[in-house]
Amino acid sequence: MIVSSQKAYSLLEVVIATLLLGLAIIPAMKFMSSAIHSGYELETWNQMNLMAVSKLEEQLSIAANDFVTGSQSGTFTEPGLTGMRYQASRSTAAGDGGIDGRLMVVQVTVWSDEDGDAALDASERKVTYATKVASMSIYQDGT
Repeated sequence: MIVSSQKAYSLLEVVIATLLLGLAIIPAMKFMSSAIHSGYELETWNQMNLMAVSKLEEQLSIAANDFVTGSQSGTFTEPGLTGMRYQASRSTAAGDGGIDGRLMVVQVTVWSDEDGDAALDASERKVTYATKVASMSIYQDGT
């Protein structure tokens, strides 16, 4: 008489183990998907902040050099962020918080143009920075 001491798994045990493993992987995959989406959102916010600060500095240099009002808008095509747009303005109007000829309000808004319509919609993420610049004629005249 031959006695076999080898043990093997039955098909039912393999199917149950596979099912349990599958059930354990599903929440992990959802978590990873959520983490990837959160990382993308954070990267977008960081890019918008960096571009807004860059545009604000550009507008401040224009204001400091000439103290002229104006506005501009566009996209960030050079760094490859064509989905992000900006609006920048320099104003001395009292309604904007300025003083004609003496105090200029510089404001920059950067947004992620998700629908591609070149307009800032209420549902689109945006970052706005604003500051004021004084015209110091005393320093300009040298007196």
